[in-house]
Amino acid sequence: MKTKKVYLYTEKELRAYMHPTRQKILHYLSLAPDGMTAKQLADRLAITPSSAGHHLSTLESIGMVKMIRTEKIHGLTAKYYKEVQATVSLKDTVPAAQEIKNAMLQNLINDIYSRWNQAAIKIESEGREPAASDGNLLTGIIYLTPEEAEEMGNRLLDFFERHEQPKEGCLPYEYALIAYNTKILEK
Repeated sequence: MKTKKVYLYTEKELRAYMHPTRQKILHYLSLAPDGMTAKQLADRLAITPSSAGHHLSTLESIGMVKMIRTEKIHGLTAKYYKEVQATVSLKDTVPAAQEIKNAMLQNLINDIYSRWNQAAIKIESEGREPAASDGNLLTGIIYLTPEEAEEMGNRLLDFFERHEQPKEGCLPYEYALIAYNTKILEK
C-alpha cells in the first residue's frame, strides 16, 4: 500500500522527477521487486552506469527511490535501488512550475500509451487475437450520479492499492486512467 506521500513543489523538484530518463528508471524499478543496480538500468536504457547512478541519486534526493542493499560482485560493491512506494502529490506546485507539471503529466500518459501500443503491435505480429488478459484501451462517456462517481473512484483506488505489490503468480499491468466530469468544461 502506498502510504508515503511525496510532495513536489518547486520547478527544480518537478524537473528532477519529470526527466524522461528518470521516468524510465522509475518504470523499470517498478517492475523489479528485487531492485536494480545502476549498471542493470544503464544496460536497459543504453546509457553509462555513471549516468544511471547520477539519475538514481537525483531520484533518491526527492524521495522517489531508495537503496535497499549492497552486494559484492567481482570485488565491486553493487548498490541495489528500488522505487519508493509513494503517491506523488503535485497539487501544491508553485505557479511557476505549472507548465512543467502539465508537460510531465502529458509525457507520462504518452509513455504509457506508447508501451501499450508496442504490446498491441507485438500481439498482432504474433498472429493472434488479443485476449482480455493482454490489456485494453477503452474510451467513451459514462453517466454517473455524483455519488456513483465517488464510489467508482474509491473502488478503483482500493483495487489498485490492493494490487500494487508483486505476488506469486501475478503479472504486472501498467495503467493510466483518466476520468472527469465533462460539465466542468462547460462552466
